[in-house]
Amino acid sequence: MAESTTTTRTHPTYTFVEEKDADAIGWIFVNEHEMKRLSFKFPPIKPHEIRAKVTYTGLCLTDAHIVDGRYFPCSYPICPGHEIVGIVTHIGSSVKDFTIGEKVGFGTHREFCSNCEFCKKGYDNLCCKPTEQLTTYGAKYWGGYATSIQHPAQCYFKLPEGLPEEKIAPLFCAGITCYNPVARYTQPGDEVAVLAVGGLGHMAVQYAKAKGCKVTAFTSSLSKEEFIKKLGAERVVLNTPENLKAEAKKYHLIINTLPDITELTPLPNLARPLGVFCQLGGCHSGASFNPMTLLFGNVSVVGSNTGSVQEIKEMLEFSAKHKITPICEQFDFEDMPKAFDRLVHGKPIFRCVVDMTKAGPKKS
Repeated sequence: MAESTTTTRTHPTYTFVEEKDADAIGWIFVNEHEMKRLSFKFPPIKPHEIRAKVTYTGLCLTDAHIVDGRYFPCSYPICPGHEIVGIVTHIGSSVKDFTIGEKVGFGTHREFCSNCEFCKKGYDNLCCKPTEQLTTYGAKYWGGYATSIQHPAQCYFKLPEGLPEEKIAPLFCAGITCYNPVARYTQPGDEVAVLAVGGLGHMAVQYAKAKGCKVTAFTSSLSKEEFIKKLGAERVVLNTPENLKAEAKKYHLIINTLPDITELTPLPNLARPLGVFCQLGGCHSGASFNPMTLLFGNVSVVGSNTGSVQEIKEMLEFSAKHKITPICEQFDFEDMPKAFDRLVHGKPIFRCVVDMTKAGPKKS
């Protein structure tokens, strides 16, 4: 049963209520370490908003870092989740492009202004003037760890045909984060290095292969060589100092998904002249490298911060065309705490997805 919180907890946007009166149930962090199953009501839907019943939600390590305040101070209670698939249940009066009953996706960003310099250039994911809350995982508005979400229509997406619905949710974070550097910085035939083949890396290998690139995967264990080659890598290299030295100056694009880059020094050396080193893994430690590597080879160092609305649409089309999906472990809604613990303390193969299809408030 959902915990009764009508008198013990408050929130500026949502009203905590008994389950029989609720619009949604969420696994909500009431502090950094404590997740509770709570029921709540949404405010009246605004003209530009959509409410959707969540059917599948992906768990991302960013959720954990938001909750523990590693990225920025966190205000509780908070319900994270930014890899979301659902079904439209309510539509605001000014929404024209979606219909009730339609299957949709939702990702990291919940709004953008359309008028700042970045929005005008097509980088709405980098909007610098959101009116309320730029990202899905915030204190004022909540995400996909709840059985329903309510957000502006501009950041919902129509789902492509041909992909299994239970594997689509991680595409809205892991998928677009890996797709973008491949789409931006490679041409068919280019040499691409993927450092670490985990939750991000196994997607990067698939996208680079589908683009027509020659993929080399660097791994800490050659026991995964056969599996990694099935994903699309032509070569698998053990990640050792000796091998990094031997592979220097070969690659048009290096996609680094390693979260700890304290010993970054040799990694940009993999880039050929005019090559690109792209950091994907969230790094919380300092890193250093020899800037002469960049200077003599005109090497670029970049990052990938999910993607714009247009880029996500392109990623979804590309994924459907090439049948690219993440490998997921699936959990039931009641096992959300177990899934979150697996995310933080285990090693999921490779993404955690929670089946929400049967979850929701039970009306009396």
